[in-house]
Amino acid sequence: MTKTIRIGAAGIAMFAALGMGSAASAQTVQSADAFAEVLEPLTLAVTGSLDFGAIVVNGAGTITLDTVGTITPANCGGGNVCTGTTSAPEYTVVGTAGKDVSITLPSGNIDLVLQTDPTETMTLNNFVSSAGGTVGLNASGNGTFTVGGDLIVGATQDAGIYEGSFDVSVDYS
Repeated sequence: MTKTIRIGAAGIAMFAALGMGSAASAQTVQSADAFAEVLEPLTLAVTGSLDFGAIVVNGAGTITLDTVGTITPANCGGGNVCTGTTSAPEYTVVGTAGKDVSITLPSGNIDLVLQTDPTETMTLNNFVSSAGGTVGLNASGNGTFTVGGDLIVGATQDAGIYEGSFDVSVDYS
């Protein structure tokens, strides 16, 4: 009888092992979709310059050139006289149609240097974009924006032409 119980127990163990083997090898497969979007490389071109025109300095002040390229009398600070032709640079972005593009303007001060004396400078800062921080590309993949900013003029600013440059960059949002 001991043999019968052992054979019976072995049979149950074998049956259980086979049953578990079948359950353990059952697999569930679930597929996931994968996507990748390829975007056109962005190009950025600029036309014109940030031109504050001519300034007669009567005192220290901040002169604000808006994104349309205008300095109003109220924005020609320090009792200074702003005259002459002013302009704001226009940027053209080309990329993938319908996408939004982030605009990065300088966050710090940019020095404009007197061409006849490199030790004499004025500060350019507080840059703004006509599009805010983002420009949307149209159905043709084009977008445009202009840039304005502030010019800090010293009370005893030397006469002459001051020049400098600043960087603007764009990237997909």
